[in-house]
Amino acid sequence: MKPSHFTSKRFMKKVLGMFLVVVMLASIGILPASKVQAAGTTVTSMEYFSPADGPVISKSGVGKASYGFVMPKFNGGSATWNDVYSDVGVNVKVGNNWVDIDQAGGYIYNQNWGHWSDGGFNGYWFTLSATTEIQLFSKANGVKLEYQLVFQNINKTTITAINPTQGPQITASFTGGAGFTYPTFNNNPAVTYEAVADDLKVYVKPVNSSTWIDIDNNAASGWIYDHNFGQFTDGGGGYWFNVKESINVKLESKTSSANLVYTITFNEPTRNSYIITPYEGTTFTADANGSIGVPLPKIDGGAPIAKELDNFVYQININGQWVDLSNSSQSKFAYSGNGYNNMSDANQWGYWADHIYGLWFQPIQENMQIRIGYPLNGQAGGNIGNNFVNYTFIGNPNAPRPDVSDQEDISIGTPTDPAIAGMNLIWQDEFNGTTLDTSKWNYETGYYLNNDPATWGWGNAELQHYTNSTQNIYVQDGKLNIKAMNDSKSFPQDPNRYAQYSSGKINTKDKLSLKYGRVDFRAKLPTGDGVWPALWMLPKDSVYGTWAASGEIDVMEARGRLPGSVSGTIHFGGQWPGNQYSGGDYHFPEGQTFANDYHVYSVVWEEDNIKWYVDGKFFYKVTNEQWYSAAAPNNPNAPFDEPFYLIMNLAVGGNFDGGRTPNASDIPATMQVDYVRVYKEQ
Repeated sequence: MKPSHFTSKRFMKKVLGMFLVVVMLASIGILPASKVQAAGTTVTSMEYFSPADGPVISKSGVGKASYGFVMPKFNGGSATWNDVYSDVGVNVKVGNNWVDIDQAGGYIYNQNWGHWSDGGFNGYWFTLSATTEIQLFSKANGVKLEYQLVFQNINKTTITAINPTQGPQITASFTGGAGFTYPTFNNNPAVTYEAVADDLKVYVKPVNSSTWIDIDNNAASGWIYDHNFGQFTDGGGGYWFNVKESINVKLESKTSSANLVYTITFNEPTRNSYIITPYEGTTFTADANGSIGVPLPKIDGGAPIAKELDNFVYQININGQWVDLSNSSQSKFAYSGNGYNNMSDANQWGYWADHIYGLWFQPIQENMQIRIGYPLNGQAGGNIGNNFVNYTFIGNPNAPRPDVSDQEDISIGTPTDPAIAGMNLIWQDEFNGTTLDTSKWNYETGYYLNNDPATWGWGNAELQHYTNSTQNIYVQDGKLNIKAMNDSKSFPQDPNRYAQYSSGKINTKDKLSLKYGRVDFRAKLPTGDGVWPALWMLPKDSVYGTWAASGEIDVMEARGRLPGSVSGTIHFGGQWPGNQYSGGDYHFPEGQTFANDYHVYSVVWEEDNIKWYVDGKFFYKVTNEQWYSAAAPNNPNAPFDEPFYLIMNLAVGGNFDGGRTPNASDIPATMQVDYVRVYKEQ
């Protein structure tokens, strides 16, 4: 699926409700990120991270409240959580005695307490129904730091009156961000949101519409909690929204006629030209973490808005040549839509949003030149001419880069011998026959996910229909061939829409599924604009809900126009559109591409982590600290704790590479697969 510009991350395990700007900054990684290295440092001192993070944190709620604080500064700030985590324990006071929290009754990790990690910060969260004292301590030398989490119980009530504390006329920022603090309820400032939450409904509508939309658990409406609206707790708390047009927001009592309507105005700028100029300066210096944040240039004197972001072009100067930043094999930068990934040692970049949009880069250790361009006609792909802004980055050679030395390469079999030491081969297809073995594989056919015409192109704007024809799927000379051809066809869901290309897609559903293990695909991939070969996995049973709540594992995806790199990705979170993803790129050594030879694409899937390899060489890892399923918030391994089946296909067009379409010379295109092998550890 195409990465979104901003995929809001939750605090791992619990949302702590920071205000909008902080949430956005944390979600895109512009806040400091800690170095990942082997733990082993002992704690010699601890101090509270900030006045808001101890020693006393007070919350109120109906029956219970959620608490969270950032980890303390360890050893005067010279050590990070990743350095000392194995030396830090948690005690809770029971009576007059400190007791290890795992031995104290009533405390269950990942149910009412745990760790969170977001935007490079780490901390603890607790859900409590009484005032509680917590102690962090060094296991090695007894250094201690104490917290008092004060709880005040609130009695529920119903709403009789609502009056604004901010607004009700509010202007959104250039990024569409806006918010307001909770109103005063029942003409009494002492009545808190928690007291009336069960009686409060939130509705929205465009200002030019007369139909109110209930946005509670209504992702189909396009309003998704923690993505484009949510709540913050700072300053008494309130609601935030991220809008693309002017809207009304209505807070209304379920039990009375009391309501309050806000107007959030989004002023779309008028562009007389598309000349860009720096927002603030053109020279930026990396901080201690190697982070640089660059505001996007002004367009015709004003900040860009969301719908203009796809028109920008980002390039880096490599040995005197300007290279697209998205061409990771040449730029050596990986796009990270979910914020800085501290499991990867790659140079990374992404978008951030405050009151304006910008780009973040990390870790910048060397000086470099970046330029940002914008089409002179304001249309994506248009001529840019000299409409660039040039930037100079001053690197920090001492900036930390995650240590991935524990992420070793793996052995692979040979084309004629699948044996691997320490592994049992449990399933294979060497494609040695003359036809596809349908005892192992199923054909997927068609152009629509279901009978809904809106699901054309497999719900992903792809341009091919899949067939079971031997023109598109055939076995020859010990290889499986999946071939995309010029072959248009229409379907009953929408007879007026034509899929321009035919291609092939096969899977092992109900014939092979695995939960944990290793999968190797040996394949030679086609090039071409908009050509999209994929080797991937989906859950046998969607126990956590429809895509992507039950997960997806992409062993290999490739953009045909960029033969120097491939990617590995997982999709997870909530049901679309409330889904998330995390992925990384592999760059082939100089002189190699995915098209000039066969390469082995592997995934090693364990209970709490997934790792990706090309030709046995490690390139990406994700752990259960980075994934989750909205349907099972207390299950740290969900959704990747259920059996998945295998899929191979060759798509054309679609969102993965921004809707690019092939040139006439790019089709036909063929993906060739030498073997598929599935292993389990001995």
